[in-house]
Amino acid sequence: MHVFTELTTRSLREWLPAPWLEIALALASVICGAILGAERERHEKPAGLRTLILVCLGSTVFTIISFVFTSSTGDSGRVAAQIVTGIGFLGAGAILHSRNGVSGMTTAATIWVTAAIGVAVGAGFAVAGLATSVLVRIVLVAVLKWEIHHLGGIQTVAIELEFDPDHGKTRIKMERLREEFRVTGQALAYEKLPDGIVRAQLSLRLPRRHLREFLDELASVTGVNSIHELEPAPLPPPS
Repeated sequence: MHVFTELTTRSLREWLPAPWLEIALALASVICGAILGAERERHEKPAGLRTLILVCLGSTVFTIISFVFTSSTGDSGRVAAQIVTGIGFLGAGAILHSRNGVSGMTTAATIWVTAAIGVAVGAGFAVAGLATSVLVRIVLVAVLKWEIHHLGGIQTVAIELEFDPDHGKTRIKMERLREEFRVTGQALAYEKLPDGIVRAQLSLRLPRRHLREFLDELASVTGVNSIHELEPAPLPPPS
């Protein structure tokens, strides 16, 4: 325990000479970015594996360079301050606004904390940066599961909708929307009506708070004519 405390509270700058110090910090930064980026990539977020690796590595490099500016006329802290400002623009690009609300806040926050980890690694606290990356990964994965099961719950519903296929364009839009909301249910059946309209039955399994958002977005897809929820199947009589 004492050794771990020493590693997390003391900078690697006290342990390694150049250029091994810079190499070790860069590699640690890549690992930290990969730990967080892999989780975002798995959920197909705008900021994925490569983006968060570059954010962490860039913040680390800027911090390493900032030590060169430490003098009677320069302040290395200004470089770290500019990292915070600059990363805000990148995070804002991950936030999506729609008529139903705002999405991408978690990804933007992940970009922000990844930059903070990069600064910590660049300052020499590589072990602390790695530990923080693991902690943030736990928050992203474990807390999400806890939210779903204890705050909102998973709701399973079946819906029936009719839409104009428009040479397959409407179905592509619907599939893209299902991927965006990570709908786990599969299409049950597609039936083509005599007038060219397609009737589909879908089984949806989503967190309760996301279900209505998904249905609102689905209703706004051009070509979708009607949506209604199917009645649950009656329970079989006791034997």
